[in-house]
Amino acid sequence: MNFDSPFFVSNDSFKIATYSDGREDGPPIMLVHGWPEIAYSWKNTVPALVAAGYRVITFDLRGFGRSSAPLDPVHYSMPQLVSDIEAVMDGHGISEAIFCGHDWGGSIVWHAARMIGHRVKAVIGICVPHTARAPAPPLKIIEKRYGAKHYFLEFRDRGPEVAEMFATDADGFFRLMFRSTPPGATADETFTFIPTQFEAFLKAGSPHLKGCVLPDEDRKQFVDAYMRTGFETGMNLYRNINVNWALAEGLSNRITQPVLMISPEGDLLLPPALTEPMVNMCPDLERVNVPDCGHWAMWDAPEALNGAMVEWLERRFK
Repeated sequence: MNFDSPFFVSNDSFKIATYSDGREDGPPIMLVHGWPEIAYSWKNTVPALVAAGYRVITFDLRGFGRSSAPLDPVHYSMPQLVSDIEAVMDGHGISEAIFCGHDWGGSIVWHAARMIGHRVKAVIGICVPHTARAPAPPLKIIEKRYGAKHYFLEFRDRGPEVAEMFATDADGFFRLMFRSTPPGATADETFTFIPTQFEAFLKAGSPHLKGCVLPDEDRKQFVDAYMRTGFETGMNLYRNINVNWALAEGLSNRITQPVLMISPEGDLLLPPALTEPMVNMCPDLERVNVPDCGHWAMWDAPEALNGAMVEWLERRFK
C-alpha cells in the first residue's frame, strides 16, 4: 500500500484521504485507525490481509493525516465519522465490507455496525471493546473517577495549550506514547494523565525511553503527519464524547454481525477482562487475547495480530 499517494473522496464538504491495496475482486475490509494514529498505522497489517486475498482499504480520519482537518469540534461527532466511512466505501465502489478498528477506530466501527448495519458484514475490534451506553454523560463519570487531569478532560478543557505543548517535540511525544508494556506493569489513575506525563518528559530533557515500538523511519511518518495537521484537530474526537453519548440514546447495544474481539494482554488501559460484557451483546462473538503485547498491537505484535485476524477471516468467510 502506497501511503504517499492517497485517493481523495469528498464528504460533508471535506476531503478524506484513502489508501487501497489488494485484488479488486477480493472481499473488502475497511481498516479504521485511532488516536494518536493515522492510516499508516496499518502498515504491518495490510500485507498480511492482501496476501490472504482481501481488498484492503484504509483512510485518514477527518482531522488526521492528509484528510481535511477542520478545527471546530462540531465536525467530529460519531454520525459524521460513520458517514465518512460510507463515503470512502462509495468512492471505492464497495457496498458491504468487513470493518476493523483499533483504539478510537474500534469505537467508530462498533457504532457503524449498528448505524449502517446493512453495509457491515462483520466487525473486528482491537483493544477497544463494545460497551453498553453509559448511564450518565461519560466525561462526568471520568471526572468523578479520575479527576480533571485525565487526558479526555484535558483535551476538552485546554486543547489548544496541550496541542501546542505536544508540537514542541512531536518526535518525543510519539516516543513517549508508542511503547510496549513492561512485564508486571500496572496502571493507577495517573496512567491517564498524558499531558502531565509529557510535561514531565519535556522537563527531563526528552530522555531516551525503553520499549519504543515505532522504528525511527515509521515514527517520522507520524511526526510529519501531525506537524501537518497540528495536534488539536485529533482531540476533537474526545470533545464529542458526551455529544456521541446523547446522540446514541435509543441505539441498540446489540451487534448482530459476526464479531472478533482482539485484546492485548498488556493493554493497561483496556485489559481483556473489559470484553466480558460483550458476551451478552454480541451473539456471534469470538475473543482472542494476544500475549506479550500492549495497546499498540499493530507495532508491538504484528505477526500475532495478523495471524489472529487472518485465521478468523479464513475460517468464517472463505
